[in-house]
Amino acid sequence: MHPHLDICICTCHRPELLRRALASLAAMELPESLEVSVTVVDNDPAESARPVVEEVEPSFPLPLVYAAESRRGIPFARNRCLDEAQAKGADYLVFIDDDEWVAGDWLQKLYGFAHDAGGNTVVCGSVISLMPAAAPDYYSMFFSRKRRRTGERLPYCATNNVLMPMAEIARLGLRFDENRPFAGGEDVLFFTEANLQGMSIFHCAEAVVYEDVPECRATIRWLSRRKYSVGITLARQKVLAGRSRGMVFASAMVQLLNASLVCVLGVAISRQRARAWLRACRSAGMACGALGAESQFYRGVNS
Repeated sequence: MHPHLDICICTCHRPELLRRALASLAAMELPESLEVSVTVVDNDPAESARPVVEEVEPSFPLPLVYAAESRRGIPFARNRCLDEAQAKGADYLVFIDDDEWVAGDWLQKLYGFAHDAGGNTVVCGSVISLMPAAAPDYYSMFFSRKRRRTGERLPYCATNNVLMPMAEIARLGLRFDENRPFAGGEDVLFFTEANLQGMSIFHCAEAVVYEDVPECRATIRWLSRRKYSVGITLARQKVLAGRSRGMVFASAMVQLLNASLVCVLGVAISRQRARAWLRACRSAGMACGALGAESQFYRGVNS
């Protein structure tokens, strides 16, 4: 009996992006001796993704399941993915975002690395962000991920391109935190907890997915809100790892002061000013997070 891998896409109000994601999965190369299925979890109470799945399913080359999760908030949708994969008896669960599309050899690279690593580790791949034409050239630095080598061990990752072994997830009793449904960052905290409980997380640079950055996100306003929310998550992550709230707050205030000085002194180069400002936003979020502040960054549909 071959191992079973379920690819899950959480979506909400974005049927045109979901259609592109599914098209890329339909065209990808499949690893040998692996059963692959796809699950779409719709977090829109109006079930806007259902017509897309029903349209695509008859000609889709893989088993395709639609599941509606009416409780709004991405943690509910992600936990529904865990439940769906468990109900299928899947050995592996892979997450990608609904605004991504995969390279042709993506799954071969991702699963191949996991298989060679023993099959009981988390493996995350690369995400390449494509900027809108109207965005300043230097904005790409704000969306690019840190370049990592294949085999590099990580303390955490996100759900935008990741494979996880379901047996280990079940053994550790891991779930996404549903107490902050619109805050964001619950995936970072999920994998931080997994790592703290002994699960290895590795990077596979060759397993590539792509995403288009919409113009509405290529703005200082959106980036500022995003960095503030990231800072709150970072504070929670540091506390989870054992640091006191006082230490986190003090560190954040030092970083905030340094970044604010750069902004006040008026660095001549735009990208350096923007970088300093966003660093200040993240530090402010971390300071507020240490004091118990919560983010509602993902309450809006298009956040």
